Amino acid sequence: MWWSDVRSVIGPRTIAAIAASGVTILLAACGFQLRGETATGMKTLHVPGGGVAQEIRRTLAGSPTKVLLTPEGAEAVLQIMSENRDKNVNTITGSGRVYEYSLTLVVRYRLTVPGREEPVIAPTETSARRLITYSEAAPIAKEAEELLLFKDMQLELADRILRQVSIARRDM
Repeated sequence: MWWSDVRSVIGPRTIAAIAASGVTILLAACGFQLRGETATGMKTLHVPGGGVAQEIRRTLAGSPTKVLLTPEGAEAVLQIMSENRDKNVNTITGSGRVYEYSLTLVVRYRLTVPGREEPVIAPTETSARRLITYSEAAPIAKEAEELLLFKDMQLELADRILRQVSIARRDM
C-alpha cells in the first residue's frame, strides 16, 4: 500500500533516475572504470610488419606514443616474430558433418631496446581462440564471419601485447 503512495507523489521518472543514480554510485564504489586509451609510456616505438603489428600501429595512432617507420631514433622496437592462424574441427554431428570449428590465432613477439643485448620482453607467445558454427547452406557468409573473427582476435592480441609493453616499460 505504501508503494502506491510513494509512486503517486514521486513519479516513475524520478524513481528511474534514483535507481540509475544508485547503480552508478555502486559501480564507482567498486572501482569499475572504462579502459580508456592504451598508453605504453614510451615516446617513440618502431613496430614492423603486418597483421597484429598493423593493429598495434593503428591503436597507437591516437596515443601519445609516436610510431616510427624505421628503428633509428625509436626508444624501443616491438617485433612480431610470427603470427599463425589455425582452423580445426571442434564438433561433429551424429551424421559425421562438421558443426563447429575452432579458430586460433597465435602471435610470438619480443620488445628490444637499441643498445641493449637482452630484450626487455623475451620472445613471448600469446593466443586467442574463437568458436564458429558451420553451415553448408551459407559457406560464403561463414567465410566472411571467419575473417571478422580473426580480425577481432588481432585486435584483442594487439591490446594484450600493448598492455605487456606498458608493464615492461616500468623495467626499462
